[in-house]
Amino acid sequence: MTQDTSLEAPALPRFALPLAPEDFLARHWQRAPLFMPGAASGLAHPDADTLAGLALEPEVESRLILGAGDGPWSLEQGPLEAERFAELGERDWTLLVQSVDHYLTEVSLLLDDFRFLPGWRLEDIMISYAAEGGGVGPHYDQYDVFLVQAAGRRHWQLGPVCDDSSRLRGDVPLKMLADMPVTEEHIAGPGDVLYLPPGVAHHGVALDSDCITWSVGFRAPDYRDLLAEMVAETLADAAPTLYQDAGRALPGDPGRLDAGERDAMLEQALALFDRGAARNALARWLSTPRQSGLDFLVDPAHIRAADSDAVLVRHGGVRLLLVDDTAWLNGEPWPLQGGQLALAGLLARQRRYTDKELAAVLDADGRALLDHWMDQGYFAEL
Repeated sequence: MTQDTSLEAPALPRFALPLAPEDFLARHWQRAPLFMPGAASGLAHPDADTLAGLALEPEVESRLILGAGDGPWSLEQGPLEAERFAELGERDWTLLVQSVDHYLTEVSLLLDDFRFLPGWRLEDIMISYAAEGGGVGPHYDQYDVFLVQAAGRRHWQLGPVCDDSSRLRGDVPLKMLADMPVTEEHIAGPGDVLYLPPGVAHHGVALDSDCITWSVGFRAPDYRDLLAEMVAETLADAAPTLYQDAGRALPGDPGRLDAGERDAMLEQALALFDRGAARNALARWLSTPRQSGLDFLVDPAHIRAADSDAVLVRHGGVRLLLVDDTAWLNGEPWPLQGGQLALAGLLARQRRYTDKELAAVLDADGRALLDHWMDQGYFAEL
């Protein structure tokens, strides 16, 4: 697949906190919303046509939501047909395209400006395109999100912190709050950014046509899922181990499970849990991208025109995480040796690289590893 490179004024997406990162983490992260006027730039790409094109692709997760106010509301899951967009009116609909950064590498470069948080915490960038009046209704998310206004204006209303006990509407195909008292309001224009901690109710309505909003979402592991992954990794190569009781004494009461036997069986089962395998399961889970986007080619012309010093870029569909002396790339471990550790550290910390940065960490071992990763499409020359 190829991408349109005919961009009028190439610029890479950027974001800057308007306060010290330490202050943001202490006062706002997972605690309180923050509206940041003019905190982002370089958001002209992708445009509406590019987003619509992504929504036609079967491997791209997309949704079309029609409705406003009390409704009626409807939800259509992608992939969509091109003719569907011609049938839409001029108001009250929204197209959501998930994980756009996985497919358009230049979009993923915005994530380099979130290095005040660990890289494994980032999930993806969803982008919405809305006609005037479009939105998804009052709702809350279970993860942190930065809502970056790229084009048009959006009216944001914020409400209280919600949880699973909050009452939802039962007459719509969306997880929409039945009631949302408004505690705060903002009009977001191009470049404005709204940070929301998990659970904060919010409702955004497009005030113009061509309203585009980027949603930078964060990965919040559910410990139930992690435990399931750890157990599965532990048992993957474990031999069957059956209960044995040769030489046992007569039961005092054959209808009762003896407490000693119960505890012994529990101890034997828990003894199968291997912490090394559990650590691998955690690294595999955290380094696996939400979607596979490697079939979408990197657009080197766009990135090179915006940053002439960059000579290499990490594909937007790649998650890279260092754990001890192992690089975990898209869920697969790569044991490192020699200078490979310094190279992998650079590649994991950021998404685009200059000749000077690469020369400082590349030796023969690192060059071989990088060449292999480039052959696999994980990294691309500019």
